[in-house]
Amino acid sequence: MIRWLLTTAASAAVFLSVSLYASETSFDPETGLRIHHYTDPVPASVPGGVTLDTAGVAALIAREAVTLIDVLSINDVRYDELDGTWSGYPPRENIPGSLWLPNVGYGQPAEDMHRYLLETVTDAVGGDQRAPILVYCVSSCWMGWNAVQHLARAGFTRVYWYPEGTDGWIAAGYSVAPSEPLAVTLE
Repeated sequence: MIRWLLTTAASAAVFLSVSLYASETSFDPETGLRIHHYTDPVPASVPGGVTLDTAGVAALIAREAVTLIDVLSINDVRYDELDGTWSGYPPRENIPGSLWLPNVGYGQPAEDMHRYLLETVTDAVGGDQRAPILVYCVSSCWMGWNAVQHLARAGFTRVYWYPEGTDGWIAAGYSVAPSEPLAVTLE
């Protein structure tokens, strides 16, 4: 019995230390952004942004012109370096009127993807960093959480986050529309 208790306690200690290590290494120690395990449950708020539920998103869209940014990533696909277009991605439906900017929500984004996010959003809002911007993905997706912070750190002041994403939107009975990722502007 004592051996069983010791073995169980040792196993639990190893599991706990591995879990703590994994959670600590999921965030960049300098920026605080999520860098691993992007499809885990997300927190209730985001630094630099305002969190909205589905009713809040619907009210925002009805109330004013808002730039909708879908940041769902495309795994194992990169844009074409000759023309900036994306290919080989699965079909995606998002909130109508959204711009789909894949691969911009990583915690340590490649320089070209960070530039793609900032330039595209700047163009979409006509350079007005006070214009409302709604960022989303799917539920339990850290890409939106990170992208909100990228935008806030770049000076955008009205950034909203919809953590339920298209999953919450569809579950509430709202329509979605087929989407294609926006091409990357090449230099």
